[in-house]
Formats: sequence, structure tokens, C-alpha cells
Amino acid sequence: MPQPHPHGRDRSGYLSEDTIAAITTALGGPIAIVRISGGRAFEALETLCPTAKRSTEARKLQRARLLSREGEELDDALSVRFPGPDSYTGEDVVELHLHGSAFVANRVLENLQGLGVRQALPGEFSFRAVCNGKMSLSQAEAVADLISASNGGAVQLALEKMSGTQNQLLAGIAAGLRRLAVMGELGIDFADQDVEEIALPRLKPQLEPLLDHLTALHASYDRGIRIQEGIRVAFIGLPNSGKSSFFNALLGEDRSIVSEIAGTTRDVIRERLTLRGTTQTVTLRLEDTAGLRASGDQIEKLGIERSERAARDADLLLFLVDVSAPLDPALAEWRRLGAPAAKTLGILTKCDLLENGTPAFPAPDPFGITSWLRTSAKTGAGIADAVQAITERCSRWTRRDRGEVLLTRLDQVQAVAAALGHLQRATSAAELDLFAADLRQALHALAPLIGETPPDDILGQIFSNFCIGK
Repeated sequence: MPQPHPHGRDRSGYLSEDTIAAITTALGGPIAIVRISGGRAFEALETLCPTAKRSTEARKLQRARLLSREGEELDDALSVRFPGPDSYTGEDVVELHLHGSAFVANRVLENLQGLGVRQALPGEFSFRAVCNGKMSLSQAEAVADLISASNGGAVQLALEKMSGTQNQLLAGIAAGLRRLAVMGELGIDFADQDVEEIALPRLKPQLEPLLDHLTALHASYDRGIRIQEGIRVAFIGLPNSGKSSFFNALLGEDRSIVSEIAGTTRDVIRERLTLRGTTQTVTLRLEDTAGLRASGDQIEKLGIERSERAARDADLLLFLVDVSAPLDPALAEWRRLGAPAAKTLGILTKCDLLENGTPAFPAPDPFGITSWLRTSAKTGAGIADAVQAITERCSRWTRRDRGEVLLTRLDQVQAVAAALGHLQRATSAAELDLFAADLRQALHALAPLIGETPPDDILGQIFSNFCIGK
């Protein structure tokens, strides 16, 4: 029998016992899958397909000729039943494998709504899976991470989280904190017994490895968010230095306006792009910026100020120099910008205008940039080498050991930071009761990460950002 929803009835949103349905696959392919979950899922299947039998073996595809309420054939499809609680959501679940027409899938949904099965809210299937104990909150969030993953590192990270790697690490930390909190409380109860094992001087050193684990976890966010969301890369150079052409060459499309008129790019143009090197793929958050120069145009000045801010905030800076133009203006702007050469990759543009073997500028390098790449957006020369150099430079943010847990969500790193604050206070606690209280507060701060379900309104906010059908 379907399990009752643990949060009772609230038919206005996530906290309901409604039977729900949604298309769970991208439309346009050969197959569209509609998932139905809830106490009336099997009834809905039998109404749409009168020949469907509950005696059919679970988790086995069977042919399903779907009919509308008027008896009109909707599709010659396949169906499969997943009885609760052994299903994705923990409820009775039906999947309808339809032909991939968006029209067909939507007609099936319309007929389900006529049977009292409502459209699922974003992330509502995963919401029910968490509420019914089928997965942890962090595993559900990993589902969303996997759907949005745009590079191999992000896929691997999400899959490991879904497998429970992060849960295992956090469970170990939580178990250690609980044990120390209990020992501290025992020390309070037996303070007159003088038991050395539960004395404060013996307990504090046992906190150090737990602190180290949480500190490393907190520091992992910088790499995790760059793997998941992308590395910020800014294109900087004089007007008409070939920034937009190089930007478009990497994207493979005309995203930025290319013109011989200086100052064409007035604002920061942002785009996400995944580059594939020989050993890894990386996602970049590209920013094509306004050319650097003195300008009396108020709008262009605002664009230039944003360019300078983008250069300061970027993880990697691509400084572009037009080899066909005089060098001194570019050098003056580079010095004025004051960007760190260590985070800069030099890009020489329009190299098709140079004769073979002609140096771009005299040695030694007046810019102090350690690496320069010769490119031509017009001929495509050097673009592949630039892709390889960029991916190699980004490896410092994307490299991680297999199984290493990295945080990728702001709420997670904030929870760890709060726990660390309580534990730092515990290391300087003068009394056992203060020590134990700080450990309990640290555990409370970690609650969203160690499996204790947050309040319903917070859960609703989290899952509202998921895809419909997941």
C-alpha cells in the first residue's frame, strides 16, 4: 500500500498527498517518459489503459494502449509500475514510455489532470523521495547538479554525491561530534568522580581531527563551485584588439559584435562555454569586456570601469594584443590596469598579418607575462593551442582526487562555516558544559548536511529551483 505522506495535507503546494505527474525527459527525442507518483497512480494507469493489470510483474515493461476519457486512442505506448515503498519517491509510481511527440505527451498529461492527477511542481518527485527517506537532501541536490553539469568533472562530482560519498564523510564527522558531546555531558554528570577519560583536557585534543576535516571541507567550496558553475575568464585589451573575434572563435558563433570601429563593445558580455582539452573538460564563464582606453563618452567610460572590475574579479585573465598595431598604447594600459601577471595568459591576435617568423614584439617581454599564444580568428590558426593552454591553466581549480568531497552549494558552505565557529569556541571552552553546548550547536548547524530534515518551508525553497519532472 502507498505510504501516507509524512507532512500531512496542504493541497496548495509540495506538502500534499496529491497524485502528481510530469514529463521527465526532454521533448524532441524518440521517447517521452511521463512519471506518475502517488496513491492513485495505478488507478490512473488502469483508467487510461483498461487492459493494464495490477497482476503484471512490477518493474516490467508492458504494452499499454492509452485511451482518452472519450475512448480516443492517445498512444500505443509502454508502461511500468513501481509499487511503493520500493520506488524513486517511496510512493506508487507509474512510468509511461510514449512516442516522443510533445503533442502526445501533453495530451496524456491533460487526460491525467482530468482524472485528478495534477502537474508536479519543480523538483516535487525528489522532494517526496527526501521526505520518504529514499535519499538524503544532499543526494537530491546532486540530482540537480548532474542535470546541470556541463563538464566531466561536474558529472563525476555529482555522481559521487549521489552514491553517498559526501554523506559518508559527514556522517563520520557527525558521529565524532556526537560522541564527544556525550562524553562532555557524562563529564558534567560525573564531575565528582575524577574520571580522566571524560575530563576536558582529554576531550579537546579529540576535536582536532574533526576540525581539520571541516576546515578542508569549507576550503573545498572554491574548487567545487568552479567545477560546477565554471571558472571566471575575462577578455581584456585595447579597443579593436580582436577580443570579440577571439571570443566568437572560442564560442564557435558570433556572440559579440565585431567591428573595426573602436569602442563597439560597451558592456561586459557573458557566456558559458565548455572547452575540451587533451586530458580534461572545463567550463568557463567568459566575459568579453569593453576596450581599455581613455574616453569622454560617458556610456563607454562605464563599460571600461566594468571591464576593470571584471579583470580584478576574474580567475583567469586573457590579455589580447593586436600584433598589427603599435605596442606602446597596449603596454601603457596593461601597466595602468595593474593586473597580476600570474593569472594572465597573453593572446596575440591577427597573427595572419605577420610574416612567418616575425616576432610580435622585441625581447625581453615588456609586459612580464610568462606565456603568449599566437592566434588568428580569421584563419583559425592557434585557436586549438589556445583552448589547450586555457584548460591546462584552469586545472589548478578543477583538479581533485577521486572520491574527494567538494562543496558546491552556498548553503552547504555556510552551514560548515557556522559549525566551525562553534567548534573553534569549543576548543577554548573553560568548562565541560560550555564545551558540550558548543558541540551540540555545531551539530545543529550541520543538520542540513548530516541528514536531519530542515523545516518544510526551507525544503520548498530548495526544490522550487529544480526542473519540473525531477
